[in-house]
Amino acid sequence: MNIDIPQVMVPSMNATHAEEVEIVRQLAAALRTDDEAALEEAAKAFAEHVEVHFTREEDNMRAHHFPPYPIHKSEHDRMRAIVRELCAGWRTPEGRAALARFVNEEFPAWLVQHVSTLDTVTAQYLAMQGVE
Repeated sequence: MNIDIPQVMVPSMNATHAEEVEIVRQLAAALRTDDEAALEEAAKAFAEHVEVHFTREEDNMRAHHFPPYPIHKSEHDRMRAIVRELCAGWRTPEGRAALARFVNEEFPAWLVQHVSTLDTVTAQYLAMQGVE
């Protein structure tokens, strides 16, 4: 799986994105096995990382009074709900297939688009505020 994430002006955001890509790769690998314990752990790690990632960005946006915060937050909330649902519902064949499709196709495409647009603008603003 090749996910080429654009770099933004805030190094800590780039690091978080790189961590998330690695976690997605681990989840994709777990989905290709019959190891349910590994899959459970990988799905939990992914859902937790998404929550930490989004919360950290939102905290920075609020702390620095980022004007389009509500727009960015609403996109995070939409994705949070999808991640939670799919990571909790993988135990059925349909749920597992949906999570695999999401992890291998939908989330990588969403992440690249999100970083290219909302995160790029956010990072430019936060960098001007001294966030690293």
